[in-house]
Amino acid sequence: MFESVHENLSESAAANVIDWLEKPKYAEYRFELEQLILDEKWHELEDAFFKVIEFGTGGRRGTTGVGSNRINRVTIGESAQALCVYAKHHDESAPEKGIVIACDTRLSSDELSIYVAEVCAGNGFKTYLFDGFRSTPELSFAVRELSAAAGIVISASHNPPSDNGFKAYWSDGGQLVAPHDKGVLEVAELIDEIVTTSIEEAEKLGRLQYIGKQIDDAYISAVCSEAVGNERDLKIVYSPLHGAGSRNTLPVLQAAGFTDIRCVEEQLVPDGNFPTVENGKPNPEEKAANDRAVALLLAEHADVAITNDPDADRVGITVRQHDQAIYLNGNQSATLATEFVLRKLHESNQLMPKHYIAKTIVTTDMMTAVADAYGAMTYTNMLVGFKYIGELIKRKEDSDEIFVIGGEESYGLLKGTYARDKDGAVGALPLAEYAAELKREGKTLWDRMIELYDTYGLFIERLDTLQCPGADGFKQMQTIMGSLRQDPPKHVDGHAVTAVYDYRTLKRHDIDSGGTTLIDCKAGDVLVYEFGDYSRRITIRPSGTEPKMKFYVQWKFETNDAASEYESRIQELENISRQLEGIALERS
Repeated sequence: MFESVHENLSESAAANVIDWLEKPKYAEYRFELEQLILDEKWHELEDAFFKVIEFGTGGRRGTTGVGSNRINRVTIGESAQALCVYAKHHDESAPEKGIVIACDTRLSSDELSIYVAEVCAGNGFKTYLFDGFRSTPELSFAVRELSAAAGIVISASHNPPSDNGFKAYWSDGGQLVAPHDKGVLEVAELIDEIVTTSIEEAEKLGRLQYIGKQIDDAYISAVCSEAVGNERDLKIVYSPLHGAGSRNTLPVLQAAGFTDIRCVEEQLVPDGNFPTVENGKPNPEEKAANDRAVALLLAEHADVAITNDPDADRVGITVRQHDQAIYLNGNQSATLATEFVLRKLHESNQLMPKHYIAKTIVTTDMMTAVADAYGAMTYTNMLVGFKYIGELIKRKEDSDEIFVIGGEESYGLLKGTYARDKDGAVGALPLAEYAAELKREGKTLWDRMIELYDTYGLFIERLDTLQCPGADGFKQMQTIMGSLRQDPPKHVDGHAVTAVYDYRTLKRHDIDSGGTTLIDCKAGDVLVYEFGDYSRRITIRPSGTEPKMKFYVQWKFETNDAASEYESRIQELENISRQLEGIALERS
């Protein structure tokens, strides 16, 4: 059997398969693995074992099943045990402080969260386990509220039903960042046996505590305290897309005083199959995922539709503009929310130069333009992933600077510091407040967006993806990034590339002068092509959570008539993006 494994699999895949056949901690999967080998499922085995699943932008996430590159009881269990060992190494009192565990509504989430609780209890940690599914941001809040050493959420966010994941949080309520993320993985690689204690035994030993309503109430109160507006006359359609949003966004809106809310009833049902969501992709970024909410929006003549992804850290907003539905993208929602909260601070004479907003490098520069106009600071030198915004907030705690709001283009917002991750509930709140205020004036969020474009410039952003599944796809992404890094195109759709930013080396290379300057950011596998100036650029990166490459086109156009120019400018960006995608495919 070992001979056939070496003959048919890559060196790395074969080594991982042998480990899974020989080491005790993989014993429960040995029969299934042997059967795959006997059935000569070499392509499936290569994909499942060619690497050890990594900590990406959102923790460890992927397809469930047997394999080192899969989510299963071993990869989840060793992650939990490694987090315990690592946390105790950094703080001897970590076991007494405990670990908080939550999960979303995915098919295997409940089972895996119980198993993780058994692992944490088995490693001597006080273990707080939610009494049912909860949102990821509530987990972040709970870690802080309970003064826990760490937190774990079992979720694959917006991924397909076949996926799940493990996301770890540190004592500040923020996701693991360097060096902790790599440190936990290094510990996991050394684990030979996963130690567990049954739930029943953990309860007897006093190591397990179920949590629920008390934390829910405190969380909802914390989010509602971030309200800044007074208007509540708004007709809302809401859907959690079968996820956890029914336990954060919906009760927050209700507690904040929004009474006219029509829910997509069939999507209130928690179901990891996401049966009523088109293509099984429960992601507000996908227009099709919002179909039922938008249908109800138009049928009920409501003002806005609000949707969340399964772990409810993302928020999607659709505006009824006369008899049409306008889908706000994540950049537009972030801009509107930023402008609203800064204006409210300004109107109440509370806004000071020490207030700051935060965004990632692929998020719209329009947030910066708005902050500049109000005299607030912007921090934007952060790689993709809200964990870097959480890290920034922690770093600024000892300064006199005040965090206002953070946003990322992938529909993530956080206002306030009660949590350290994006929150679909606190993203929905200011946007609902703004929509209600505008409604009183006879306007919509889209009307206001157009006004902001006329004021600050037409900032247009577009995201395209290139699917690269499996081991072959992983190699394809490496090949593409290597080629685009070594030999950048001179032109894209007629636009000359004038500078290349390589975030792996943290150097900016000016094409005309040949000069090199340093980039102030963490290193990562990201490339940026600049076209004339930084307000016109394309960012290229392999996804940290899904098998795909991402192409972000960001372009600023000067305008005084955004309403008439918007669609044509969108088409220009599509042309640019499609040509770059073609160049990338040629390089693969």
